[in-house]
Amino acid sequence: MVHSFRLRWLVVGALFAAMGAAADPRATPPADGPARTIEFRDGRWFDGEGFRAGTWYSVDGALTRTRPARVDRVVDLDGGYATPPLAEGHNHDLQNAWGARRFRERYVEGGVQYAAMLCGDPGGTAEAKQALGADAPLDVLYASACISSSDGHPLAMARRDPDGSLRPVEDVHDHDYLVMDSRDDIERKWPRVRAARPDLIKAVLVHSERPERRGDARYFGMNGLRPELLAPLVERAHADGLRVVAHVESAADFRVAVEAGVDMIGHLPGYQIWEGRGEADYRLDDASIALAARRGTALIATAGAAQLVAGDDAGKLERVRALQRDNLRRLLAAGVPLALGSDRFDATVRAEIEYLSALKLMPPARLWRAAVEYTPSLLFPQRRIGRIAEGFEANFIVLDADPLRAPQALDRIRLKVRRGALY
Repeated sequence: MVHSFRLRWLVVGALFAAMGAAADPRATPPADGPARTIEFRDGRWFDGEGFRAGTWYSVDGALTRTRPARVDRVVDLDGGYATPPLAEGHNHDLQNAWGARRFRERYVEGGVQYAAMLCGDPGGTAEAKQALGADAPLDVLYASACISSSDGHPLAMARRDPDGSLRPVEDVHDHDYLVMDSRDDIERKWPRVRAARPDLIKAVLVHSERPERRGDARYFGMNGLRPELLAPLVERAHADGLRVVAHVESAADFRVAVEAGVDMIGHLPGYQIWEGRGEADYRLDDASIALAARRGTALIATAGAAQLVAGDDAGKLERVRALQRDNLRRLLAAGVPLALGSDRFDATVRAEIEYLSALKLMPPARLWRAAVEYTPSLLFPQRRIGRIAEGFEANFIVLDADPLRAPQALDRIRLKVRRGALY
């Protein structure tokens, strides 16, 4: 999904409420000091298939079913539906200070505790972290090393200024993103990658099977890496312990990314059908799907971005949805791991949950697991998060209604908890 990385000119039409104290009024406060042990009683807890009644305890920020010798605080969930919090697997709205200040509360109030910002630069990342604040109940990964070609995405949009003028290309190259046009560039510029201290590396492919685009002025700034560069780039990243997420557009891009060994694919091909292209350019081949399943290559679908691309054209959207249903049905049947992200400035991952739910391709519990279990564990694989389970971090939200039956239950978040602390 194409977004502006010069966010100062983005116009936002809404203001978001400030974060409030979410402590349940029925909670018993600790007698002295902060609560190290909390009893969360009378809740319905998500177990991966549904919600089961019971009581859980938080001890030093970790969940347990075993009652501790001392309970500092009791919180009555009064039959509420407790689930791991949401994770936004693909966005850009927190990747600089402008966005972090404006969109922070949308994440906090929406029960999102984990996120990945998938293309930025080191300076913007540092400013975003400062603007977000160390106290934010939100963990964010930053792809502060974003790599494309000299004529590639995001050049076209990064050049645009609010007054309609264009920044010089040289002001964008190796600033807004890193340019790599050859194998020599990978080695020569790798110190820049390391200096960016990225949580993830973003590598951009855009119809890499069509080299003739590079000679067409209409596509200047909207291409991506040459396909033969992705495998050595991934090998170099993995040698440094860095994961790679690939921006892809076409089925050929998907195949190149999987064969190159990327860790994640940032889009399901076909959320938009480029002018002059047809469904065949975006229909994934079975061999690529099988390889992705064998390698455990995660797909962050961003399927709902199709709504923004289609706009008011219902026919265009339905054409894309038919393509998405076909691709997703085969991906899910093969066991390709599905993670959720919206890639939308106007929303969070909740929009993607609702969009995928409407496609009716998987049972509600499977979709919910992808949102609250698999996506967090994909983003932060070293942490015990994404499940209501013994020893996992005491991170969860409590809803008034069962989200498996009504996604609108996210409108009514009764309580939010992070490492045992209510917020």
